Amino acid sequence: MKIEYKNITQLILDPNNHRFAELYSGSGREEDLVEYLLYTEAAEEVAKNISDRGYFYPDQALWVVPKGKNFLVRDGNRRCAAVKALRNQRKYGLELAKVDIKQLPVLVYRDEKELDRRIQEQHMHSLFREWDPIAKALKAYEMHQSGSSEEVIREIDSNPSRLIKLASFYYEAVKIGEEDLKKLLRRGKGNAGGKTIIFERLFAYSKQCGYQFKGKPAYVIEILDQAQFTSYISALVAYLNAKPKTSHGDVDHEHGDFLKRLSTHGFTPKELPKAEVEQGTTPTSLPTTTPITPGKRGSVKTRPAYERKQVAPKLKRLVNECYNLDNSQFANAKVALVRVTFEAVLKYVVAETKYKNKELASYNNFHSAFYDRHGRRNTYTNFAVLKEKFTELITDTGTKNAFRGFDLEKLHQVVHNYKVGASASDARTQGENLIPLIEFMLQEPNDLLSSLDTNKLS
Repeated sequence: MKIEYKNITQLILDPNNHRFAELYSGSGREEDLVEYLLYTEAAEEVAKNISDRGYFYPDQALWVVPKGKNFLVRDGNRRCAAVKALRNQRKYGLELAKVDIKQLPVLVYRDEKELDRRIQEQHMHSLFREWDPIAKALKAYEMHQSGSSEEVIREIDSNPSRLIKLASFYYEAVKIGEEDLKKLLRRGKGNAGGKTIIFERLFAYSKQCGYQFKGKPAYVIEILDQAQFTSYISALVAYLNAKPKTSHGDVDHEHGDFLKRLSTHGFTPKELPKAEVEQGTTPTSLPTTTPITPGKRGSVKTRPAYERKQVAPKLKRLVNECYNLDNSQFANAKVALVRVTFEAVLKYVVAETKYKNKELASYNNFHSAFYDRHGRRNTYTNFAVLKEKFTELITDTGTKNAFRGFDLEKLHQVVHNYKVGASASDARTQGENLIPLIEFMLQEPNDLLSSLDTNKLS
């Protein structure tokens, strides 16, 4: 098989593409699909890259199948949409230089089943990780329903049960929320979309909303009270449409009390036995990293529980060492280690989290934390600056204030000023204050990035 060149007008975008088919509900017009791919599936970034260099890489051939005189794009829809948009960039609201590419390189597959296998075998492992949570979930669910084992699905995502639950929830919820729900789940400009994580956070209170999830190996949703579930979905969709700036941080801060917000849209959480309410979750719900704050029902958390996978072993040991220290016997040491732990986690996250294939630390925002004004690498990281620059990116006001209120200088004084000492109360309080900050930083990378204003990265 060799690369051929086909006219851009012969290339048909595929509205049934696995990556976005379920959430796209626009018309069959090419213009609508191009616009969707630009602003919901990040083809705008692809267009920018093509516009900047002025040409299309010949080794990025699209994978297509013949459809009469035309060719259906099975792999490479974003690239194709970007090229189509750049031929009339003003029509699509792109502030980019026009690039009129008339032909694109393609690999033509005559056997569509063969192409399906090729996409599954060669591309899925790398591309699957870049998909939105809902797209990943739907693909994992499809694999699960067709008989793929958890081990197979785990090769493309480390938490298959989470994805299966999310997909099965989606299929039930979309019967109620329809297009309004889809708009909330898919990415887009502004604050209107990207709300998948809010729905996931609220899985912890599923029984109050009329549903639960089955255990292994099914994991799928089970509707306990259809009327209650319908009321919940309708109210949550209406609320998020009315309050588009709502984020998962609001759920993290309010826990189950967040559901009370939905009363204005006709939803009342179901009363549960006291023991279940005090647990803050139900036995069949997804695990949550939501911190339990003093004054809320239930006990105060004593150590962080984070979702990020493959955290460096030395960092895990540092976090464990910090929270294994006794507040009364080793108050000064505990406070010192609280600061060290915060700084180590922050530096790790900035250095290891990638946005657009670049570590956060490589963006100009963080330059002054690592380099002096002459461009020379600092001997030591300036953690006050690093903390400030990271905090500026946080979108949720409550979380941003928690980071700002975490005073490194106060901890420094306890460590270095012999006239100042830490009490057991200081050690306990500082350790508790650090817990939600660690949990925020050590979210899954995609969840963390969705909690940051990445438009501010330069």
